[in-house]
Amino acid sequence: MKKLFYFIAFIIGLSANAQMPITSIPFELYGDHIIIKVSIDDSDPLEFIFDTGSGLTVLDLDVAEQLKLNKKEVAFNQTKSVWHLIKHNTLAINHFLMEKNIKVYTTDLNHLEISLGHDIDGILGYDLLQHHSVHINYDDKTMNIYDHGRVPKTGDGIPFDLNLSIPVIEGTVVLNNGEPHDGTFYVMTGAGTTLDFNSPYAEKYDVIHKTGKHYSYHVMGISEEESLHYEGHVLSFAFGQQLIEDLPIGISASATGIQGDKKVSGILGSKILRMYNITVDIPDGMLYLNKNSRWGEQFHVNCSGIEIQKDHDKNKVLIHYVFENSPASEAGIKVDSELLAVNGKSMQEISMADVKKLLRQDGETAELRILQDGSEKTINLELRSLIK
Repeated sequence: MKKLFYFIAFIIGLSANAQMPITSIPFELYGDHIIIKVSIDDSDPLEFIFDTGSGLTVLDLDVAEQLKLNKKEVAFNQTKSVWHLIKHNTLAINHFLMEKNIKVYTTDLNHLEISLGHDIDGILGYDLLQHHSVHINYDDKTMNIYDHGRVPKTGDGIPFDLNLSIPVIEGTVVLNNGEPHDGTFYVMTGAGTTLDFNSPYAEKYDVIHKTGKHYSYHVMGISEEESLHYEGHVLSFAFGQQLIEDLPIGISASATGIQGDKKVSGILGSKILRMYNITVDIPDGMLYLNKNSRWGEQFHVNCSGIEIQKDHDKNKVLIHYVFENSPASEAGIKVDSELLAVNGKSMQEISMADVKKLLRQDGETAELRILQDGSEKTINLELRSLIK
């Protein structure tokens, strides 16, 4: 009997050990983005976005020059940005040493920093996922890293394929007119959206005119190229055993890049993904989702009529865009005015991510202090959704 007991204990011990992570990495959740600490060649910790949609490891050009890393210019199709391949020895995530000889590319990420309002030294994704299984716990803001084959496989298991080194899953969307359409969607933790439709898919099903009231603006990706983007609404989106209803969505008009891809319908982004604790297991081609404390949270859309970003020196927060027929346009707010404070908090006291969140509260009032035409003024905006 004792032998049987010890045998069972031994098996249980092996099973528990098999599911122990190699390391656990804390992360910051800034708005919709996972920020982790990464070192290159024993550098001080750098701020990297972890994005399952990043097929390359990217380092900001200014950081590469500060670290005196050797680099060689390389050309990528369909981008106007200047890219370099840098030669390095080691790459570590919060002191966890990754495999050697990972290719690191460098380009100017300044436009992303201006848009996000946060210093971004780099972006990391597939180069971690191809060597390790990763569990993202949004509840306690930790990333657990496992050897392949040893990650716990619990929750809603959703198969995926890789396209451009990015996981792609199947899903079904029901447009506002009741039309159901199947599609395939990139899984991108670094995309600050709920669900975006790629332009070929949107054109095929005339998505723009079947998503209710919508508005448009220009967006810029890592390539620094701007493209027209629409915001609208769909009745539901289903993937795996999950069903998300009453969903604000984005619609791309880009002819190039990921959102011009004819093979994939669109992007499943972090505004949905952060409602789950997620496991990505590339060898098995499986994504595992467990609902977390954010499950069922309300999706918020632009209710102010402004888009903000920092100036090129990253010292001021400016009004980058004002939408027509919005609270901001009705209040006379102009593009390039400086945003000084929101609800009594100066822009030195509050992050841009928190400001954007405040300006998405339908039915609330936001007090904005701005510098416009050389004088300060205080404006009270009665916030309302731009897609209802």
